[in-house]
Amino acid sequence: MPTREHEIPLRLVQNQPAMAPALLESLGFEVPRYTEALNTSSVLTNCDPKEFNSDGAVVLRDGTENVMAVVVERQHGHDKDKRRSWPAYLVTLHVRLECPTMLLVLCPSDAVARWCAKPIRTGHPGFDLVPLTIGPTRMPVIAKEEEARVLPELAVLSAHAHGNDDHRTLRAVIEALDSTPETNRAFYYDYVLSGLNEAARKELESLMAVETYEWQSDFARKYVGIGREEGREEGREEGRALAVRNVISVLEARGFDVSGKIRERIEACTDLDTLEKWVPAAVTVDRPEDLFG
Repeated sequence: MPTREHEIPLRLVQNQPAMAPALLESLGFEVPRYTEALNTSSVLTNCDPKEFNSDGAVVLRDGTENVMAVVVERQHGHDKDKRRSWPAYLVTLHVRLECPTMLLVLCPSDAVARWCAKPIRTGHPGFDLVPLTIGPTRMPVIAKEEEARVLPELAVLSAHAHGNDDHRTLRAVIEALDSTPETNRAFYYDYVLSGLNEAARKELESLMAVETYEWQSDFARKYVGIGREEGREEGREEGRALAVRNVISVLEARGFDVSGKIRERIEACTDLDTLEKWVPAAVTVDRPEDLFG
């Protein structure tokens, strides 16, 4: 079963297909002019009975013309069989969409990225595939709030990769969350939080305490339930209700079946501080019941 670390970066690309060309540009590749970026089928099947399924696929279009396609893979370790399938992914998508096609591999560590980037020898002269890989070091640094608002999902990956060393990415990602649909905000925030060390986690949590800043993030206000002085109580109630939904949403996103009994216990909690602890805990628990331990 795919792990959370495997699925979340792919979910970010699926939620925002323009991530694929942005990541390619960060590697120094020129992307053709396009008017829209769309998810395309990641089932890469030919006439052979064997079915090829990539982790994700994006097509860039200029009007009605396909100008580039990108196979997006998430690779966690040394899997030789998986690597051997990548040329087939690339060629099959190229044939189907009739446009230049590239392979982009997202890796959780630089060591895995270096291993994935080794040329795949097909045996045909001049037909060796060198995967384009991005590990934490090569992940773009999104430190400006205006950049974060353009591609919030890229800001999430940036903060996850660089937040321990560059706290500017943490401030940027909070601004970015205001530009995403409300249904994604807690999910993205918890993914960033899960990748941080203790110092960076405290920094991010302090940024969420919006009362210490002149600016005020809509997401931060709703998430932690802190409003302006005249609306503090209302803000805390909104924060409690949102935190309840976030706990359940994170558990369900991880594939857990949240029983009626567990759901009732979460919804019955009136202590906002407890709910705020349950949200990040929902990212790591082995069972929903472990929240209450």
